[in-house]
Amino acid sequence: MREILRNMILSSINGWDEQDIYAVSLFVYDMADNPCRPTVTLGYNTEKQVKAIIANASDEQEARWNYAFWLQNEFFCFGQGDTEKEVIKWLNDNQLPNYDDDDPAWDDDEIYDEVEIVTKKFVEELICIVKEVHQTGLLTQKFGKEIPIIIHELEYYDEIAEQNIEANGAEALEDFISFCQR
Repeated sequence: MREILRNMILSSINGWDEQDIYAVSLFVYDMADNPCRPTVTLGYNTEKQVKAIIANASDEQEARWNYAFWLQNEFFCFGQGDTEKEVIKWLNDNQLPNYDDDDPAWDDDEIYDEVEIVTKKFVEELICIVKEVHQTGLLTQKFGKEIPIIIHELEYYDEIAEQNIEANGAEALEDFISFCQR
C-alpha cells in the first residue's frame, strides 16, 4: 500500500501547475464512519485561495489552515474504488481489524476499542510516506522550496500538530502548529 500511495502522490504533485501552492493536504477520514475503511484524499491550497477567502474566515491563520476554507480539490481518494482493495490487503497483511459495515461484531461496544488501532497505524503509514515524498526532492524542485504535506482530519488538535511535525519537521509548520493549538 505504501509504495502505491506514495507513487500516486508523487505523480499527482508532478502534474500540478499552480505556482503559489503553500501546502499539500492529506485529508484522512473513515468511509461510512467505519474505522476499518480508512481513506485519504490528496489536495492542495494556494496563496490565491487564502486571499480570496480571508474575508469569510475569522483571521488569516484560519483561512490558511482550516481545510473548510481550502480549494477542496481532490486528485484522488485512496481507499475508495479501485484502491479500497489495497487498504483491505494492508489491514490483512498487518493483522489489523477488518470488519465490514454490516458485520454483527459492531453490536458489541468493545469493538470500538479494538478498531482504534487502524487509524493510528494508517496515519503512521502516511507519516512515513510524507517523509519519503520530502526525501525525493520533488517539492523543492516543483515549488522552489519545501512545502508541508499536512495530514489532517476536519478537526485540529495537538495530536494532529505532533503527527505533522514528525512527518514534515517543525521548521515549515510554525503557523500550522499554532493554529492546531488554539
